[in-house]
Amino acid sequence: MHSDADKKVSRRGFLNAGLVAAGGAAGWLAGCDQAQPPAPTNRQPLGKRFTYDVSEYEKVEPGQLLFAAAGQIPTGLQAASCLAVGADDALYVGGDQVIKIFEKDGRPRSALALPEPPQALALDKDRVLVAFKDHFAIFDGAGQTLLKGEALGPRAHLTAIAATGEVLFVADAGNREVVRFDAAGKVLGRFGKLGSKDGNPGFVVPSPYFHLMIGSDGLLWVANPGRHQIQAHTLEGRFELGWGQPAMCVEGFCGCCNPSFFARLPDDRFITSERGLVRIKVYDAKGKFLGLVAGHSQLAQNDQNLPVYRVACDSAGRVLALDPITGVIRIFVPKADEPQKTPAQQK
Repeated sequence: MHSDADKKVSRRGFLNAGLVAAGGAAGWLAGCDQAQPPAPTNRQPLGKRFTYDVSEYEKVEPGQLLFAAAGQIPTGLQAASCLAVGADDALYVGGDQVIKIFEKDGRPRSALALPEPPQALALDKDRVLVAFKDHFAIFDGAGQTLLKGEALGPRAHLTAIAATGEVLFVADAGNREVVRFDAAGKVLGRFGKLGSKDGNPGFVVPSPYFHLMIGSDGLLWVANPGRHQIQAHTLEGRFELGWGQPAMCVEGFCGCCNPSFFARLPDDRFITSERGLVRIKVYDAKGKFLGLVAGHSQLAQNDQNLPVYRVACDSAGRVLALDPITGVIRIFVPKADEPQKTPAQQK
């Protein structure tokens, strides 16, 4: 099984999601709280003139592929939900009610049991940061709880977590804002909610994809998926800059809510992951499109079962992509560095 966020997305459904992006946020949140009426069973298929064919955007020019597949690591998780890379390039993957830790070559190292399914995962030195649906917790390397943050209420739906120094951040897709915590787990403040007077453009979050991370520049980078941007903020929550634009072509972000996830390579290039048209792309540190890690044809299982890949990068410049449907970590390396696959990666 896998999470509701990763259930089947048809090409027609992807288009419809893009068309209703403006109203999708309210609809998604309402759907969290009440049952939806059953879909009519006698609906006739739409004619060709009402169906938008996006197949031309699934094509990838050979020169655009900057990375090559270099094996995969099966995690054994039924509901894989999050991925992070440790300082020693160990792979931390969360799902079900556990975090599994693998060596960089795919050999299992250890596992940390969790009290409930994780929604997001990050590492801060020797601490493991885990976001659950309405709160976060911090664990040591042995799985002992160091800190549990306060619950954020019934509308909370946490989707990302990051920390630097004495400040911790979570992305709350349910309330469409970023929440700041102190070292004791108490709320310091919130920012980014539409209509607030905090000087931010406002986060548009039509579905539960809302990612953030701390950059090497000391800024907090946040995906604003409904605006098709990645935006930088100070640690106090002040908006600094953003890049990205809506477009069906490979250089831009399309649909209702992209980019869904992102990561940074050691040289600060951005790796972005998209849903609908499943693509993992490479941008420079200023947001200029450079090429692809993999395109739709390499990543999509079929048109009715489209994964939304969680992405992370290690110190060697590898891109790790977690398929939440199969629970497999796919490994991509720069084309000039294609290594031989290890036995663990070939399974």
